Amino acid sequence: MKRSQTVRLLMMSAAPVLLTACESQEDAVLYKDVTECVASARLTEDQCKAAFDHAKSEHERVAPRYTSGSDCETDFGSGKCQQVNQGAGIQWIPVMAAYALGYYAGRPNYYQSQPLYYSRTSYGNSGGYINSGGQPVAQSTGATKVSRSAIAAPTRAVTVSRSGFGSSSSARGGWGGGGGS
Repeated sequence: MKRSQTVRLLMMSAAPVLLTACESQEDAVLYKDVTECVASARLTEDQCKAAFDHAKSEHERVAPRYTSGSDCETDFGSGKCQQVNQGAGIQWIPVMAAYALGYYAGRPNYYQSQPLYYSRTSYGNSGGYINSGGQPVAQSTGATKVSRSAIAAPTRAVTVSRSGFGSSSSARGGWGGGGGS
């Protein structure tokens, strides 16, 4: 490959990382389940349940989809994927491991919840929570600061044609932005 092509490819691949680094940070809280949310005393039980239910319904709609269970388990671990059949044939999706609540400045009672998945490779060799687009959100549950795009409402599911993380992955829709091996 020509040197100019290599430089151009490196610049293009670095752009999302650089843009995310410049992006404003937002407050968010990650919970594994409704019980953890209620125990934090930030929201009422009804609010925690409503946020969980919303994230769960989004999970069915936007979870990354794999054509094989082994590809899904490569990214998320053994027993961490489930089979679904939603009109496009049999596919595999990771189980929802947690949900994130993002709070919006100037609107203290408004939050957006979204499903999160625990990826074994999202932070290098140590795992962490990612959103449905494969973007790392946090390594553990609790209060955190995240980029606005990491907690933005997901728009659609992404079909992963190979393992979702790593430099050799191939996907439609922007999946595969996490750490690699």
